[in-house]
Amino acid sequence: MTQLQKSLAKTGRAVLLGAALAIAGGTAAVGAQPASAASATEAQAVYNQFSKYVSNPSSLAQARKYLINHIGKAGSWYATVMTLQLENAQRAELDRFSEKIYPEHVQKVLMDAKVTNDLTYTELLKRVKDSGVRKLIEETWDKGYKLETSEGMYYPVMHYEGYKVFKPHIGKDIAAYFDIMATETNRPSAFDAAIVITWDELIGRAAIMSDYVDDYPNSNRAAAVREQLSYTVPSVLIGANNTPAYDYDTNELDPELRRAYDDVLLEGPGDNTVLNIIARLIPLLDASGNKHTEEVSAYLDQVIDSYTER
Repeated sequence: MTQLQKSLAKTGRAVLLGAALAIAGGTAAVGAQPASAASATEAQAVYNQFSKYVSNPSSLAQARKYLINHIGKAGSWYATVMTLQLENAQRAELDRFSEKIYPEHVQKVLMDAKVTNDLTYTELLKRVKDSGVRKLIEETWDKGYKLETSEGMYYPVMHYEGYKVFKPHIGKDIAAYFDIMATETNRPSAFDAAIVITWDELIGRAAIMSDYVDDYPNSNRAAAVREQLSYTVPSVLIGANNTPAYDYDTNELDPELRRAYDDVLLEGPGDNTVLNIIARLIPLLDASGNKHTEEVSAYLDQVIDSYTER
């Protein structure tokens, strides 16, 4: 069962399950154990070679390829540590690598090829004819990034879907973390200051993240998920600039968001923190006629502050 399914089962969310399934496909890690004595030498050798690659930005692609091909020999403890080190190295290199994508010539070639966010790697290579830019696209992929575009600009982002190849070998908390990150990078919840997924999906993502930090408080990536929550929970409660939860003129709650609130609470909030936040909001909305009154505003401010000030 995926972390998504566990989270939804935990709160009895039959309605939310249908919507959320569409978006899913401390210690180093919970459940990750050192290699057995028989395989310790081999695991150490794999780790030592990987460390040489991953410590040098110029061999980042080689580190990723080596890990893909050898992670099964490392044991879950080393596998988890190496996967986290790969992510750290990719994130550290991302800004510097981005500078290769920003030149006007590269941007023009990508624009002329009508590159969009939904293209696969193979489709992208078919569209781009310029040999230099094609080589750059290959390097982007090999380093573990993917190209995205927004407001007329192309740039690389982390390709978290690619981390799923490591899931059978790593700690369950880190595997669940990569699921969360892949969901958001595969289909971002916000774009150009607007919510671009359904309210149901947005609530589902927030509920999953909330369960994660409760289930794995000592995980190496608990802080990263808490940071994601600091953006997602406010979106669930007040929306975004171009997709406000409450109408700017009438102060009325978006009817679709109210429906999503009601649907997710059909069987009660269970012990999920985000769903309990919504459950406590509902009586205030009922009393206000679904309007953003001072009482509703005070409650929302209190909740949002508790997430954004952590």
